[in-house]
Amino acid sequence: MIQLFRRKESLEHNQLDGLNQKLMNGCCIVVLLINSKEELDRCMSKKNSSTQNKELVLKFQTLPTFAQRLISYIHYKTGAAAELILIVLLGVMALACQDKFDVQLKNGRTFTSLYLMLLARSGSRKSTVFRLLMEEIYQLEKELRNDFLLKEKNYKLKLVSWETELKELKKQFGKAVRQMADVNEALEALEECQRRTPSVPERKYLTKNDSTSEGLRKVLALGSPSLMLGSDEAGGVFDSNLFRNISVLNSLWGEGRVSDSRASRDSYDVDDVRLTVLLLLQPELFNDVISKQGKKLRKSGFLARLLLIDLEQLPELCDIPDACSWSDELGLDGFFSILVKHLQDGIERREKNEERIFITLSEEAKALWDTQSKRIRELMQKGEELHHYDDFGSRIMEQATRIASVMQMFITPDSPIITKDTLMSATKITQWIINHLITKVDTTREPTTAEKLVWFMEDHLVSNGSYDFKRNDIIKKGPYSVRRSESLKPALEKLESEGIVQLFERGGVNYVKFIGSKMEPSELAEKTNIPLLHSGTVAMSKLRLPE
Repeated sequence: MIQLFRRKESLEHNQLDGLNQKLMNGCCIVVLLINSKEELDRCMSKKNSSTQNKELVLKFQTLPTFAQRLISYIHYKTGAAAELILIVLLGVMALACQDKFDVQLKNGRTFTSLYLMLLARSGSRKSTVFRLLMEEIYQLEKELRNDFLLKEKNYKLKLVSWETELKELKKQFGKAVRQMADVNEALEALEECQRRTPSVPERKYLTKNDSTSEGLRKVLALGSPSLMLGSDEAGGVFDSNLFRNISVLNSLWGEGRVSDSRASRDSYDVDDVRLTVLLLLQPELFNDVISKQGKKLRKSGFLARLLLIDLEQLPELCDIPDACSWSDELGLDGFFSILVKHLQDGIERREKNEERIFITLSEEAKALWDTQSKRIRELMQKGEELHHYDDFGSRIMEQATRIASVMQMFITPDSPIITKDTLMSATKITQWIINHLITKVDTTREPTTAEKLVWFMEDHLVSNGSYDFKRNDIIKKGPYSVRRSESLKPALEKLESEGIVQLFERGGVNYVKFIGSKMEPSELAEKTNIPLLHSGTVAMSKLRLPE
């Protein structure tokens, strides 16, 4: 079962300038795999303790053995963080698999493509790792380029010969028409020649590092239907219009379709394309984008499709046991061998017009998938931990399945069956990433009026001496955004619908009962120096008043 906990640090009244830093230190969701009642009890007992964002730390032991060995060796070779290496590994594996495999689920199919983003400052060795793991892909892409140049040269020679033949046949047909002779033979020869028009060779790309929305669609539609948008310095990608026209990326993630039917340019409509995104950039660049377009990116569904890690959010880096003792270059060579084979098989599959191989779940993996999916749906219900993040929650298991698929096809490249262990590992990886994404979203967005109101009441609970706040006092002393009735009313109604406050009237005065406070009545009584004898009064109670 999955258990999620959410915590939020309170803020000082009206200290809005320090809001982002406060949020950076406090707002997150913890997602943990719980395998027993004892584990659940242990987690529940620690629910209110400070974890210092430990949930954002990658647990090395949760990774499959093959990934542990690769990451250990690459870390030994480059000194880069395990988190960085893992994200790049997932990206190159997704590219290798996406044109060869799809995943069969009981409710349909999904792709093996992934949208990955890693935020890291200069000096993190992101370029070193990126180039190391992309080396074989670039080499294959170079071979495809050389093959294209040869085909292009032959095409030009064939075109000259064909055009000469066509010109002569047109003359013969014209002569037959002028002489009013039998034109059938001349016409047949002309038509047959036209049918032999030399095919224009298509340049095949495997990667693009900078592209506009139109440019990306065109490359995918015209010769490169399986592609990675990848860059170790991805700032330029955000400067293009790609993230302003985010619907293109959204449709490619789940539909695999590109089209352009505008009359002003060549039209195309292709249904079978795949795109993996692997973007490495500095946090400030992404922070700037999300601060300006965050609402749009989330409402459109793009953020729910994104797997994001920010190394700046990590309280500590992943511990790699015995990292200095690894020397497994043969393991890396084996990885590259599988990588290239999957890529070549995908290219050959297209040339032969064959169907993709379907990856399936083992019976044990299916049972785990169902259990996890059910728990996540429960956590998305009103009042539960994922209620405000249901857009992210709704894709957790699909993301986990995609990650499990690409890992399985490198663990058992000739056996497309996801094991329970691989799915378990992929689920933990996905949850770790989703925790990062949620934290990032919450630290870069402006808090809602309702959130500010909750923090105000929590911070002023002791000085108020009661869970019951006069509505007029909130208007006079509360956050600036609620100092008008027209802004306070909808915020209170929202909090009431979520069971955080109760609105009532007593003696002609409107009150707000803060029933969602983290502070228990006994603690409030102690801090307000109210004798325990009197602490059970209505004012000191969080219980709802009778309607």
